[in-house]
Amino acid sequence: MNIFGNKSLAIAVDVGGTNLRTAIVDRKGKIIAKISTKTVQRGKSGRVVANQIIGEIRKIVGGDNLKRYKGIGVSIAGPIDYERGVSVNPPNMNFSRVPITGPLEKAFRLPVSLSNDCNAAVLGEKYFGAGKKNDNLVYITMSSGIGGGAIVAGNLLLGKDGSAAEIGHMVVDTGYNLLCSCGKGHGHWEAYASGNNIPKFFRVWAREKKKKVGFNCRKAADIFAAVRKKDEVALDFMEELGKINGRGLSNVIAAYDPEMITFGGAVMLGNGDLVLKYAKRSIDKFLRWPRMRISPLGEDAPLLGAAALALGLSR
Repeated sequence: MNIFGNKSLAIAVDVGGTNLRTAIVDRKGKIIAKISTKTVQRGKSGRVVANQIIGEIRKIVGGDNLKRYKGIGVSIAGPIDYERGVSVNPPNMNFSRVPITGPLEKAFRLPVSLSNDCNAAVLGEKYFGAGKKNDNLVYITMSSGIGGGAIVAGNLLLGKDGSAAEIGHMVVDTGYNLLCSCGKGHGHWEAYASGNNIPKFFRVWAREKKKKVGFNCRKAADIFAAVRKKDEVALDFMEELGKINGRGLSNVIAAYDPEMITFGGAVMLGNGDLVLKYAKRSIDKFLRWPRMRISPLGEDAPLLGAAALALGLSR
């Protein structure tokens, strides 16, 4: 049987700072085939990323007739210039501009849909994940950074520049006043609770509180491991981190009034039980809390959202 004979198939691509994943997905969200490679990091311009995507697509479809596919969907980090089909200054790449739509349309003569990774992820949840029955849904990724995607009254929120749910840059603290990794603001949620910045926040907190640390704290995983071992310093820090995350989640609930919040990203997929346990202690009690759960789609949420776009499920 030729699995590529179904015209309802999509080519989906998720371009991460570390891995580039390409898949064939059907209308039910079933991943029929998937390949992964390390995302190219060097080149004269961001066009090398587009060239890599083209190569991966050719690899996964082989000699199949491309006219059988509904289209190509691409999820990528960074602000998106939707008019030009370009990712602009993606935070996890070394290129200022990564052209996507033009090169792929030229190479394959198929419609190409481009989305910010978190906007794609919330669409993945809406059509194939935990949010199938929800018209008011937020997806939050807590990984190297913090980002979000929001669907309100059934509509994906983009804003004038596609940045309507850049929740990682909501201000959640003025005490420690940490500089965000974006380099443009202090007190942003991402500066405290992202995978890259949890260790930095821990060291600042420990120094200010005069805590004697008896474990390695170079990575967020080290700190979570110490929490699971009931280390007193690590447990105290989780209370503080919980306050930060509680403020961030309170902002999200107040801004978007979702029925459900789903979570992805390495921090939440690995230690979401701990993060939510402590965060819930500090979410504002006057708010109507949504249901909160770790994404059942795991790392595939952006990939499946890209498929949803390619299949025309969301416009």
